[in-house]
Amino acid sequence: MERWIVAGSLLLSIISLKKLVPSEKWRDAWILFLFLQVITWPAGLFAVEMGWIDYPTQLLPQANKYNKTSFSFEFFIFPIVAIFFSLYYPYKIKRLKALLYYLYFAGFFTFLEVILEKYTTLVEYHDWKWYWTLLTVMISLFINHKYYFWFRKRLIKVKSL
Repeated sequence: MERWIVAGSLLLSIISLKKLVPSEKWRDAWILFLFLQVITWPAGLFAVEMGWIDYPTQLLPQANKYNKTSFSFEFFIFPIVAIFFSLYYPYKIKRLKALLYYLYFAGFFTFLEVILEKYTTLVEYHDWKWYWTLLTVMISLFINHKYYFWFRKRLIKVKSL
């Protein structure tokens, strides 16, 4: 059942990308996707190697021998969430509303992880707590979004043929 949950999440993520990312924003989406992987891979690997969190069930169990983080989460699902976070970020808002925007995304993600931890073998907390997920997701989204904002300043609009 757990592998079906992961496969369904991956499929839903791909469909969401196709439907919700405008064609003129694909370059931006790739920037966001790849840069977040730079953040999540070492952070996720660190948390797993420290024994704080474990991902017993993987979609590709052989990959779990070498990389004990959640490949689906760290390399695919969370980076796609970061794409939506930054592409639809409401720039003309006050700090409190920006904080609520961060809390909304990170809170939703944390809520799903807590449900998965409680009812499946996809995530297993050891010394990890839900508020660490909330905090690390918010920090990751913040760093990724700031990088995207910096990078976007230097993008040049190219006319396609």
